[in-house]
Amino acid sequence: MRKPDNLRIESTTAMPTDEHQPDPRPLFLSALLVVTLGTGLLDPSRLVLLLVPLSLLMAAHGAGLCLDRAVGPVLPLDVRARPTLALATGIATGTALLGLIAGLFGMAGYYRWAGIAVIGCGLYSAVHTVRTVRPITHSIDTVGAVGQGLVVGGVWLTAWLWATIPPMFYDELAYHLPIPQYALRTGSLPAFPWSYFTFMPYASDLLLGWGLFLQGDLGARAAHMASWIAVWLAVWALAETALFPRRVAWLGVALACALGSSPTFLFLGTLPFAESALSLAVIGAGTVLVVAGSGPSPWLAVGLLWGLAASVKLSGPLWIVAETAAALALGWSARHLLLAWLVMIGTAFPWWARAWVLTGDPIYPMGYRWFGGHLWNEASQAKLRGDLPSIGSPPTLTDLLRLPYDMVVAPERFGSASDAGILAVAGVCIALVLPILVYPSTHDHTARRRSLACCLFVAIAGAGWIATSTTTRFFAPALLLGLALAPLLLTRLREPIQAISLVGLALLGIAGLTRFVTEHDNVFHSRQVALAQEAREAYLARMVDHAESAHYVRDRVPPDARILFIGETRPYYFDRPALAPYPFHEHPLAQWVREAASPEQLRNRIRAEGLTHVVLNTGEFRRVHDLYKVLDFSGPEERVLDLRLKELPRLLTLLFVKHNVYVFQVPSGG
Repeated sequence: MRKPDNLRIESTTAMPTDEHQPDPRPLFLSALLVVTLGTGLLDPSRLVLLLVPLSLLMAAHGAGLCLDRAVGPVLPLDVRARPTLALATGIATGTALLGLIAGLFGMAGYYRWAGIAVIGCGLYSAVHTVRTVRPITHSIDTVGAVGQGLVVGGVWLTAWLWATIPPMFYDELAYHLPIPQYALRTGSLPAFPWSYFTFMPYASDLLLGWGLFLQGDLGARAAHMASWIAVWLAVWALAETALFPRRVAWLGVALACALGSSPTFLFLGTLPFAESALSLAVIGAGTVLVVAGSGPSPWLAVGLLWGLAASVKLSGPLWIVAETAAALALGWSARHLLLAWLVMIGTAFPWWARAWVLTGDPIYPMGYRWFGGHLWNEASQAKLRGDLPSIGSPPTLTDLLRLPYDMVVAPERFGSASDAGILAVAGVCIALVLPILVYPSTHDHTARRRSLACCLFVAIAGAGWIATSTTTRFFAPALLLGLALAPLLLTRLREPIQAISLVGLALLGIAGLTRFVTEHDNVFHSRQVALAQEAREAYLARMVDHAESAHYVRDRVPPDARILFIGETRPYYFDRPALAPYPFHEHPLAQWVREAASPEQLRNRIRAEGLTHVVLNTGEFRRVHDLYKVLDFSGPEERVLDLRLKELPRLLTLLFVKHNVYVFQVPSGG
């Protein structure tokens, strides 16, 4: 009797078995062992921090399993037999779900309850793993995987040691950590007129709250490492997918060397940049697009990952447009892409709606010229543009041709964490010309489609990147694609040349790790504290000018105090409700100075605004005053207003001073 068509197709589809696919567990377990032993030898106190990324990765995995259980498998059937791909995609989509839950709970005022989802999904992952685990087979492949895991673990250990040091990065203390800190304190999401970051999508910062709740700021940094490890898995899954059904025994170590060659990628793990979660979303979605290019289209997984991209960065939609073009080149139908877009819009819409309601601009601050809005203006935009690198407006052909060279030889021109490495930059350039290389050499339609998709993705994303800001890390997903191309291209070489190339790749990896450690130490003077040769408190006192003043505030100032920051823009360590305007905004104090007739009236106005204390950082005040014109008065009353502001400290009660950081109390009367 003839079978129905759907059953016939499924039964005749050549589905590889688990035995035909590499088992990623030996590599991951040996890498984790390296991280654990290295941490235990250098600083046993940091061992407990390992539970933070492990629990978050398990929760993401469990969320992905819950999605499969609720709606059925979101990936093609043969993916079940490809463990690395299934694991990476499950963690990526699970992270998207956790980010969505954290955002929705925060918008509803119940952010702290989002932790229940993390706990529940983590437990579900643990139970599922115990029930389905199978023994690791002992073979030469297993030995090779363990050996590769030692190399992977070495890169992970380097990133881990430099990630789990006390935060002192400016952006981290100004908004990345204060956002989840405020959400944990109040249950709601911050929305401050004087901090434009609090109106933008920041789902990745909300995920830091899990670590912040468990282990404070070091826990937040450890939580960020979870997304970085997930990116690593996604890149590996993308490379395996591109090679399938071929197996390359040395793929894991080649990817470790390629990724280790890029200090930018290592900085994405050690500092809480949103580009880490953005790269996870984009690379994860790209992997799904490739694996399903000729089969059932898992639009739900792609839509959720695109939603994550739009929920962590305002540039997310640009990457989604680039991947949409790539998906069309891969053969995805317009219907499935439309469904993915609808899922993305449904996921990101709460962030856009929130910004629209609060500011009048759904893509605040980017759309202020189109939508208006009352919290951003040309002066703010000029300050923002002045802080971002650009190659010219509009760039000339010479600028464009020189760009890859400049990124390699003068990376400091392209923002913080800008040393992408020659391998990443070269990989992006190769991606742009990949169709020219592939089309004449093969008639394989799949290879041709993939080369065209790769070219379109990099070209569209690159055009948007150049048009907005050439900050290197903003281009991270494309750079990671370039790094993934390196091992893929090596598989096309003959064995003797391949072996020599692998040695060269290893040298690039060692050089990248060395440059990362050197650059991190040059900026943050971090080598001693990373290697547990300096105490946390001593490091903070040495590197953060307000550390001791913040310690005084945490110990002596009531928890319900409200602090006005003058000059200082980094409120995290003070851990009190604060008015700490970012330098791109006009400080509210400027208007209060203009409206007051005397220093006494100014003091009374501060008290009337509900502010109980004032923190004045004179060093930072000079910097933001000179660079961003904060509290810089002009006009005929310039001297009067300036004197009125300078007289203010005389009318306040001095509580503490250290390193030119003053803590005042606003008198209750007078």
